[in-house]
Amino acid sequence: MNDILLYSLKSALVLVMLYVPYILMLRKERFFRTNRIILLSILFFSLVLPVCNFSKMAISSESVVQVARPIYVQMHEEQAISNRSSLIVVQTQSEFFNRKMLLPCILIIGMMVMALVRLLQMVNMQSVVKRGCLWSKEKADCTIYCHAGDVSPFSWMKSIVINEKDYMENGYQIILHEKGHILYHHSLDILLLTIVQILQWWNPLVYIFGNSLRDVHEYEADNYVLKAGVNIQEYQTLLISKALGSGTYVFANNFKHSLIKNRITMMMKKNTSKWAYGKTFYFFPFVALALCVFASPKAEVDNNPKKPLTIKVKQVKTNTLTTVEIIPEIKDAKAYNDTEFQAMMDKKYAECKKCFSPKYIGNKINLVDKDKKYITTYEKKNGWWVKISKEPFTHQSYRTHYKRVNGKLIEASKESL
Repeated sequence: MNDILLYSLKSALVLVMLYVPYILMLRKERFFRTNRIILLSILFFSLVLPVCNFSKMAISSESVVQVARPIYVQMHEEQAISNRSSLIVVQTQSEFFNRKMLLPCILIIGMMVMALVRLLQMVNMQSVVKRGCLWSKEKADCTIYCHAGDVSPFSWMKSIVINEKDYMENGYQIILHEKGHILYHHSLDILLLTIVQILQWWNPLVYIFGNSLRDVHEYEADNYVLKAGVNIQEYQTLLISKALGSGTYVFANNFKHSLIKNRITMMMKKNTSKWAYGKTFYFFPFVALALCVFASPKAEVDNNPKKPLTIKVKQVKTNTLTTVEIIPEIKDAKAYNDTEFQAMMDKKYAECKKCFSPKYIGNKINLVDKDKKYITTYEKKNGWWVKISKEPFTHQSYRTHYKRVNGKLIEASKESL
């Protein structure tokens, strides 16, 4: 859950870093298509950058050895474990619900509520498209639904909704405007915006961002109408007359959306000079900065190691049990279960029964080789036999004679050496 909270925070910060410069430099410019691409890119990077990984630390492949068996230890402070032949894996036991889980839970509940609200709004809008429809007309690129009553014109995907009065009086201009939304696929932009708003429902800037994206949609659609040859004064008069009306839908591209003053100002404004396009290059260094700040490091494996692996493990809570898996430093070190250990003893020491001198001390066993040169100590930890030492043999040892019963070595007698 903490990962979801961290992702949401990073996503919001990326959006702030990229959107604020847009407001300061590009919002009032007349290159609508470029502004739309930048706004969609901001949405995309706010979703992707927080989960990007890049190489930061190389781990030697020779240092990664298959771990034999786990040894459980209690860690109370920062420890540094360095071993060329060791692999350390830290696992934390399940934690109890505490106050740290409160914010992630609130975030997830908010996401679920926002997703449910948006889903209900979409279902309601879809039902409105056909509910109360007097007639419909299918065309190559859209379907027109004519309604009775005071329904504000809007479009969604390839559907255009218009009331009968608007269709009779200004049908050509309104339908042309909504066709612009459909041809530019503005509904897909709204879906992407909705995803970001669900993830960042707590961020007020994401709703301001949504207004900016819808404004650009309206500028594009208005420009499409004017390029089709509609008189600009007549079209502006129509916008003013439609400034007041019934409510609109969140997902729809509404004919009367946005401040009419801003839309008329954009129509009257001269085309942006080519030099102004240079301001769009602000976007690239800010994306690079966001990548460096928010992307997560990912460890890689180096097949040509030169240094031993060193990893620091810092224990935050003293009551947390940590699992550390480590291979002993002794040559030929290996951990055995009871069956494997019995088989190893049978194979390695069967030919020297009289000189075979193991001494059981709880979960320890000392094995003397047949030449009486070395004594090897094995210890049983958490059900696994591990070699812990190999030292020159001394006479301060014991000789225990074994006999085989039903295929197993059984202690018969013990004497001091």
